[in-house]
Amino acid sequence: MTTKQMIKAEYKRRTDLVNDVNFRKQCVKMAKALGITADEWNKDKVHIMLFFANKFCQLENQAV
Repeated sequence: MTTKQMIKAEYKRRTDLVNDVNFRKQCVKMAKALGITADEWNKDKVHIMLFFANKFCQLENQAV
């Protein structure tokens, strides 16, 4: 796999997660548990979900 293909694959993993309704629901729950306000969520939800997606992929990679 080339570097370009790897980057595309990793990007797709994260965007697939962010586009998944169940993942979004879990992000909202985690954000609330971390004390993120509704205003902060509405302002930065894309960044917050990508942060969670990165962490999820990191944990998934460690499990393999």
